[in-house]
Amino acid sequence: MTSEEVLKKYWGYENFRPGQKDIVESIVSGKDTLALLPTGGGKSICFQVPALILNGLTLVVSPLIALMKDQVDTLKKRDISAAFLNSGQSREEVNSILENALQGYYKLLYVSPERLITNNFREYIPNLNIVQLVVDEAHCISMWGNDFRPSFRSIAEVRNILGKGVPISAFTASAPSWIQNDIIEQLKLNSHNKFQGVFSRENLVFKNIFTENKRTILLTSLKQTTGSTIVFAGTRREVQDLAFWLHQEDISCTFYHGGLDSNTRSKRQQDWINNKQRVMVCTNAFGMGVDKPDVRYVFHFSPANTPEDYYQEAGRAGRDGRKSYCILLHDNSDWTRAKEFILQQHPPKATIERAYHATMNFVGIAPGTGLEQTFAVDWTSIAEKYSMKPSEVYYSLKSLEKLGQITLSEGFNSPSRVRFICDYTEVYDFKIRHPQFEYLLDVLLRSYGGLFENYVSISEEQLSRRLKKDIVDLVKQLQSLQRASLLDYIPRIDGPIITLVEPRSMYPTFSMNTLNSLKDTRLKSLENLNEYAISRKCRSAFWVEYFTGKESNNCGNCDFCLSQTISLSPKDVKSEIFELIREESQLDKVINLFPLDNKELYIEVLNDLIDCGLVQKNDDNQLILQS
Repeated sequence: MTSEEVLKKYWGYENFRPGQKDIVESIVSGKDTLALLPTGGGKSICFQVPALILNGLTLVVSPLIALMKDQVDTLKKRDISAAFLNSGQSREEVNSILENALQGYYKLLYVSPERLITNNFREYIPNLNIVQLVVDEAHCISMWGNDFRPSFRSIAEVRNILGKGVPISAFTASAPSWIQNDIIEQLKLNSHNKFQGVFSRENLVFKNIFTENKRTILLTSLKQTTGSTIVFAGTRREVQDLAFWLHQEDISCTFYHGGLDSNTRSKRQQDWINNKQRVMVCTNAFGMGVDKPDVRYVFHFSPANTPEDYYQEAGRAGRDGRKSYCILLHDNSDWTRAKEFILQQHPPKATIERAYHATMNFVGIAPGTGLEQTFAVDWTSIAEKYSMKPSEVYYSLKSLEKLGQITLSEGFNSPSRVRFICDYTEVYDFKIRHPQFEYLLDVLLRSYGGLFENYVSISEEQLSRRLKKDIVDLVKQLQSLQRASLLDYIPRIDGPIITLVEPRSMYPTFSMNTLNSLKDTRLKSLENLNEYAISRKCRSAFWVEYFTGKESNNCGNCDFCLSQTISLSPKDVKSEIFELIREESQLDKVINLFPLDNKELYIEVLNDLIDCGLVQKNDDNQLILQS
């Protein structure tokens, strides 16, 4: 089939988006490919379509476990055979999937970078008939990026196993030129084709508002507008406080962060997607894989971590092509806190070492053991037991991940899974010898297909209702069947997990030079974002230059461009301020009535009026016109 025929058959689209077909043709022709497509640019289709054209297996390396699962589930709904491997799966489950891959059952196999570099996986690679190697979120390979993952550095070694005949394609939503160069060097892209999407999205209106009255501006904006909205905040506590306050102000809203259990996160995400809630207040944990086309407003109540993060998060607005607004609210204290936060995220060596041993002891890992094993962790409990702060444990684990000693998956959710590890005859004989298990085994066989070939997700809650059995007793029976070597039962995981990339050491060594370089890089990124926030230039042109190094025409839509085209004299502004004060005397309410596009000018004129005595401000922050 041609690429257009594949697109029509499996996705129902008549045509590719601009730029997609060129990327598809590059991959199908066997060329190494680097594709930089902004959030919402449809990058997945660019490697999924070639996967269905090429005669073999497409291996997709992705660092995002939740996104891997979402993409595989979506592919299966389109009748495309796919599976994923990550650090949260047992060795038996991994081997089962790999054996199926050897038989050619899958067109796409998603794998985490940590699973990719294991010896067990590498033994399978030469026999998997891999015809395309895809690196998603390729910026993670660069030490100079905020999302650096050391395991990404080993991907080039896998290519050596595959040979130069297998093309490698790297995808990322946003990466400035120095990170692009690092991707090319680290992945050893040969005579590659490079494709770069358009970073000036004409339907997005960028506004930066410097204010100490962020709540007032946010509330007024929400009450004066309609449309689906995202409000990003910096911490879980800030998210919850904002959502509670907005709810009290009769704004339809919900909230989302990584500390919620998976069922709650999923329900709240769906409520927002289905417009049951208008506003989603969230941390940056929200949004991976969320493709809601009609988001009209994205507010940042505090700055993002990096320019790349801000652009991706803001870019969730207006994916349907309609006019949408991306608004950054900030004041001086935000930037001070952001810098302090970065420093907090890089604990000293002694703290990292203490947290390392505390975590290993807490989960019961003996020295010299634990390699490639996965453990559920609760840093609050670890901190309490070993007299540390939860933040110290958490950021120490994040540092260990940066150093490549562990992988950390937050908010990890994996449903319970079972697979029979015997044949049907043995199950039948077991039922005769142990009739107390007969009903459970019959229900499993009737309810779930493929139990003898694959690990199948189950719900203990649903099974307990069908069996009219207490869930604790059900779990005990499943565990008994596992001890009897009849089936493999993998209980559900819902929470953070770590996987050891190296065995536990009693005397671990930490490269503080690496961590300090990463800290300096993050501080520099914060400076770049601050430059965007306060710059007196077109906002869209800033992004084009940042990501491409090329100059761009002014967009004519952002707050800066509008301030240039709509020329207001101080005299006009002064007259309007007088009228506003006659209607409303409270300072914060008057400021809230100032137009967003020219708020800074209005505030400047108001301060001049107060300084020269034409307007008086009393102790209650009320404004009084002087005759």
